[in-house]
Amino acid sequence: MSQLKKLFWFLKAYLANLLYGFPSRKLILIGVTGTDGKTTTTNMIAHTLLEMGEKVDYISTVGATIGGKSYPLGFHVTTPRFFALQKYFQRSLKSGSKYFVLEVTSHAIDQLRIWGCQFKVVALTNITNEHLDYHRSFERYAKTKLRLVNQAEAAVVNTDASTFYRYKHFLTNPHLWYTGVAKKADLNYRDLEKLGIRKNFNCFEKENAMLAYQVCRVLGFEPKRVIKALNSFVRVTGRFDYFEMGGRRFLVDFAHTPNSFVQLFKAIKTEFKADRLIHVFGCAGERDVTKRSQMGNISAQNADLIILTEEDYRTEPIERIFAQIEQGIKKIKTQQKEKTYFFEANRQEAIRKAVHLSKPKDLIILTGKAHEKSLARNRKEFAWDEYLAIQKATAPDVSP
Repeated sequence: MSQLKKLFWFLKAYLANLLYGFPSRKLILIGVTGTDGKTTTTNMIAHTLLEMGEKVDYISTVGATIGGKSYPLGFHVTTPRFFALQKYFQRSLKSGSKYFVLEVTSHAIDQLRIWGCQFKVVALTNITNEHLDYHRSFERYAKTKLRLVNQAEAAVVNTDASTFYRYKHFLTNPHLWYTGVAKKADLNYRDLEKLGIRKNFNCFEKENAMLAYQVCRVLGFEPKRVIKALNSFVRVTGRFDYFEMGGRRFLVDFAHTPNSFVQLFKAIKTEFKADRLIHVFGCAGERDVTKRSQMGNISAQNADLIILTEEDYRTEPIERIFAQIEQGIKKIKTQQKEKTYFFEANRQEAIRKAVHLSKPKDLIILTGKAHEKSLARNRKEFAWDEYLAIQKATAPDVSP
C-alpha cells in the first residue's frame, strides 16, 4: 500500500509541476525545515531579503505572502498540497519575485509535495521528537528531514539542538555550514555580535537569526548589510508574544513539542520576572503520544500552576490525553492535582480559570494554538482565536 501511495503522490506532484510549468525552478528557492523554529526562521530570511531591497515571497505556518498580498493556507496547514503549492510559485513568478522562502514539513517531504523543486539553500533548525505517530521512529523522521538538506545545493545547519548528535552522521551534503550559539561551529553568535547584531534576541531567536544570516551569506549578500536588515525583524504573531490585558500579563507561543517547551521556559526565565508562572496547554489528539508525558514533566518543572486543556483533540478522548500528560506532571512531587494542576477541557474556560487564579504579577503562558484559527473537536473544525479568548476571559463581568 505504501508503494501505491508513493506512486499516487508522485503522479500528483508531476502533474502539478507540469500544469504550472515547473515554476519553482525559475525562482531562487530557499527551504526551511526542522522540528521547532521553522516559522520564525522562514520569516527572518524573508524579512532580511525584503529589507535589502530584494523581491521575495514566502510561505510559513502563519500563511502565504505572494506579491505583497497575504493568503490563508487553511486549517493546520504549513506546506500546501501539490497543486496549491505550484500555483503559489506561479503567482510569485508573475508578481516579479526573485526569491521564494518555503517552510517545509516532514510530511511534505515524505509525500513528495516538493518533488520537482530545486532548492538553492536549505536551513535546518533542529530535529527533536515529533510526528512519531506518522514516521514511527526518530531515525525515519530525521532521515526524512535530512533528505531535503542533502539534496539542496547548499545547507545551513544549527548544531545547538541537544539531539544533533543523533542525526549528524546522516548529513551528506558536501556544501554545509554549521551555526551554533553554545557550540563551536563555522558561525558562532559571537561573530554576529561583533558585526552589531541587536542585543534583545532571546536564546532560541539567536539560533534562528544565525541561520537566517548564514543563508543570506550563502546567497552572496554582504555581512553588515545582512545584519542591518536582520536587526529590524519583528516577531511573528504567536511567537513569544507578550502583552498585558485586563490587569494581567500574558505570553502566547506556538510551542507544542518537548524541545520547544524547554526553550520557551528558558527564555521566559531570562526575560521576565514573575511571582508565578501559570501554564495553559494541551496536546493534539491522534498525533504523537510519546511527547505527552515529556511535555507534562517539563511544564511541571517550570510552572507553578498548570491548567490542562484542549488542543485539537479530534476523535481521541481528551481524558486519555490528559492522563498521559499527567504521567509526566506527577513525577514532580510539588505538583498536586486540584492544587497546582487542573483539568479544564474547554479552552475558553481554561483561560478564564487561569485569569481567575492569577494575580497581577503572575505570568499566564498559553501554548499550542497561537495564530491558529480553529480547534479540531471530533471531526469538525470550530472557529478559534487565542487573542479573542484572552480578551473575553479578562472582560469585566457585567452580569446582574
